[in-house]
Amino acid sequence: MKRHFLLSLFSILVLCSQAVYAETTIYGIDIPGLHEKNKSGVYDKIIDDILLKPGLANLKILPPAKAEDSFSKCKDCCFSPANTNKEFYDFGNDVVKTKPMGIAKIYIFTGKGQKTINNLSDLKGKKVGVRFGMPYGKTFDDAKLNVEIVKTIGSNIKKLDKGRIDAFIAYVPDAYDAFEKLGIQPYPHDIDNPIAVHEDCLVCRDVPAEVINTFNNGLQ
Repeated sequence: MKRHFLLSLFSILVLCSQAVYAETTIYGIDIPGLHEKNKSGVYDKIIDDILLKPGLANLKILPPAKAEDSFSKCKDCCFSPANTNKEFYDFGNDVVKTKPMGIAKIYIFTGKGQKTINNLSDLKGKKVGVRFGMPYGKTFDDAKLNVEIVKTIGSNIKKLDKGRIDAFIAYVPDAYDAFEKLGIQPYPHDIDNPIAVHEDCLVCRDVPAEVINTFNNGLQ
C-alpha cells in the first residue's frame, strides 16, 4: 500500500513538473519561411529542437496583430520574432530577450525597372503597401505615409504590378520567400541601405530561467 502511494505521488509530481514547463507558450508570428502555420519554418524548427521536444514550451502560430495582442495579455509566455529595441516595441520592463535566431532587414520595394528608394521621405504622397500587424519601427510610424494594408507580401507584389501602389515595405528574408513562391526575382530595393534592422529573438515574460538558458545554450 505504501509503495503504491509513493509511486502515485511520484507520478503526480512528474506530471505537475511537466505541466509547469508546458505552460510556457510561445506566440509566433505567421511569417512565410520563418514561422509557418504547419510549423515547418526555420524558427519553428529551432524552437522545436531546443524547447518543444524537451517539453519546456508549446508553440502557437498566429497572424501578426493577434500574436502580439496575445503576448500583451499573457504570463509565462514568449513572443517571436521580436526584441526589446524601442524603435520597434514597448513591452515594458518586465520582459527579457534571448539571443537572436537571425537578423531581419526592412526594405522599400519598388516596381520592376524603377529606381530604388531607401528614404521614407521619398514615399510622401505615394501609395505604400504594408502587411497588417507587422512592426516596421517608430520612424516608419512617425513618417505617417499613405499606406494600404494587406495580409500577405504576395498581395503587395501583385498590387505593385497592377499599379495600385507605388511601393511596399517588407522584411527580408520574408519578401524573398514571397517572390520565390511567385517564381520571380526580387523587385528593386537598396540592399545596402535597409530602413531598419530587426533582431529576431524570443521576448519572454515571467518565464522560468531554465527556458531562457536552455534556448540560449541551444542556439550556440
